Amino acid sequence: MKNGNYIKYAFGSRCCHVDAVHAASPRADRFTDEIVTGIMAKTGCAGIIGTVSRTIADLNRPPGQGNDEAVWEYRDVISQFLYHSGLLAPGDRNLASPYLHVGIHGMKDQLHGPLSIEVGTIYGKTCSVGVRKWFGETLKARMKTVLPGTKVVFDKHWVGNQSLAAHRWGEGRRYSGYGKNYNAFQVEIARTLREHYRPEVIAVLAGVVAEFSGMFSRR
Repeated sequence: MKNGNYIKYAFGSRCCHVDAVHAASPRADRFTDEIVTGIMAKTGCAGIIGTVSRTIADLNRPPGQGNDEAVWEYRDVISQFLYHSGLLAPGDRNLASPYLHVGIHGMKDQLHGPLSIEVGTIYGKTCSVGVRKWFGETLKARMKTVLPGTKVVFDKHWVGNQSLAAHRWGEGRRYSGYGKNYNAFQVEIARTLREHYRPEVIAVLAGVVAEFSGMFSRR
């Protein structure tokens, strides 16, 4: 992995990246860095792991006081991933075909239960209707096969931050976004799943990434 000032990252061979922006203590989403590393190893996709605590600079927020430099470093690396994937022509900002961004986060067991995952899309603003439907059906089916008692919900409590939608639709003049082919999901995983069923979670999410490449990639 390459080291930046606020993140470490690696390029991949798929039209997808996974990240764990809250992996650093204090207030870390524990085990999310291991999940991201595991998905990268199984699929060859790109990945980003935060190396700065959200208490210092939160990468899951728009740039502003205290986190401006960190967020722009994070966004610049995403841009590098997109050009590396071949989906962006030089000087262009609109993706030529679908791209998948899976953000791995951690939530407490108490919200939906110890075997639960909540996916945030800001009520569909971070992805297309078709990809959202496919992602939900695929994730639920794969989790049911591996851990039948797992509960998967969408946009109930952790719906995602507006900075996630900015990759798709932009953020005014300062960040134009990459258009309708950018599909981002904030995946909140309960503590029990992260701690005790990490291999199963990694296998499921790696399968989702691999299936996306086969279904939506035009490369």
